[in-house]
Amino acid sequence: MWREFVELAEKREVTFGALCARFCISRKTGYKWLRRFRLAGEEGLKQRSRRPKSNPRQTPDTVVDALLALRREHADWSGARLRAELAARGVTPLPAPSTIELILRRYRDAVAVHLQELGPDAQRFEPNYCWVVRFGAPVALADGRTVVPMLVRDATTGFIVGVTLLPQRREDAMVAFVESLFVRHGVPWRVQVAVEPALLTMAPCRLHSVTTVWCMQVGVVVEFAAAEHAWGPADEKQRLAARLASLPPYQRVALIARTVPADPIAQFSELASRLGLEEARETLNRFREQHNFGGKQEAMQQRSPISLYRPSLRTLPGVVGRPTYPRFAEVRLVSEKGIFTFQRRLVHVGRAFAGLCVELKPTPCPKRFAVLFTGQFLGLVDLAEADVDHTASLSLHPC
Repeated sequence: MWREFVELAEKREVTFGALCARFCISRKTGYKWLRRFRLAGEEGLKQRSRRPKSNPRQTPDTVVDALLALRREHADWSGARLRAELAARGVTPLPAPSTIELILRRYRDAVAVHLQELGPDAQRFEPNYCWVVRFGAPVALADGRTVVPMLVRDATTGFIVGVTLLPQRREDAMVAFVESLFVRHGVPWRVQVAVEPALLTMAPCRLHSVTTVWCMQVGVVVEFAAAEHAWGPADEKQRLAARLASLPPYQRVALIARTVPADPIAQFSELASRLGLEEARETLNRFREQHNFGGKQEAMQQRSPISLYRPSLRTLPGVVGRPTYPRFAEVRLVSEKGIFTFQRRLVHVGRAFAGLCVELKPTPCPKRFAVLFTGQFLGLVDLAEADVDHTASLSLHPC
């Protein structure tokens, strides 16, 4: 627009006022752009930043560097405490506590965005890289209901993202609960589901449920690991006593002063038989808050999980679409019974994948194919195990 305006103005075929009226600008604005064009040519027609060249109230870079260095030393200090320490070290000019919080938030957001652009491998030791899902044993409440405790924990910071009580038929409730966590805390890169060690010898497809399949559809890598045994309060005391005995005296003081929080599921299981449903939910949430806000852990330099955790920048998509595959990929639709047909044989992959498509890729071994869903391995199918048109379905192998 401005290039056309100045070119017509230089021709002087119409009056300058009439030309400004045609472009719906004032004469003052027209003279401004014409002056810029005469001084700098086309470069002068580019939009310039309205930001002032100098800001007398801006925090100097030396103060920002000192603040960030102090923050790295004390990650759980508040803005007021950081300001007091900067004053003790003679740093001037001192920003207000609110300004300190703003600087730290801006720096933290910039680092998080940069890590997000690098992908999941760069965030291996960052919050929300992996969430661990663990289930407790079914417990009977005072009103006769049987529920299953479910706990979701961030593996990096130890922050308990959420806890809930699931009914025995829990698939719908579990999907709704995980979806609510993704909306509130963002989407992690991985979800690790704790299962019994004996089940790890099976093909991954046999361990998947409707919930884990839904997680894979929203872009989360699902993996399975051996479940950790829950520690009760008595077991925690024994572990602490054994560790104290193995340490020299000068290291025992800090460990004695530290209170070791018991596992929330173990704490809840001891009280569940005396609680109703609403009381049980409130009790489980109270144990979660005690862990997140007051459970300082030695592995995290005596800092509470909430001081290290931050929500994920990955947001849950509005519509969870079906997985897409390359154009020439071998894709098969899974039936309602969890079976698909491949080379005139029936392959059983599980009812959790009913109505969805899986991909088959050849392997170096003849007649063996890898079955994938959204790029994640479900198992191997060996076509040599059954003849053509065999009525029995083939099961997937872990390797």
